Amino acid sequence: MHLIDSDLRKNKYTIDELTKNVEYLSIKTLLRWQHLDADFCKKFILNPEYQSVEESYYVTIEYILSFQPHLSYDELDC
Repeated sequence: MHLIDSDLRKNKYTIDELTKNVEYLSIKTLLRWQHLDADFCKKFILNPEYQSVEESYYVTIEYILSFQPHLSYDELDC
């Protein structure tokens, strides 16, 4: 069984669990409800392959930092 967006609102998941389910989850929900690390954000959140057309317009480093303030711009800058 795969995780879905509503699961992320109820529970915290490990990076490994999120990685295994990333294709079933929205970027916005991941950012809002989970504690992500810089590697995950660079590999999946900033990667256009995992973004919807709509997400490609607003997903920036600044947007990520607004939900993940424990990260820094330098950590996310590729």
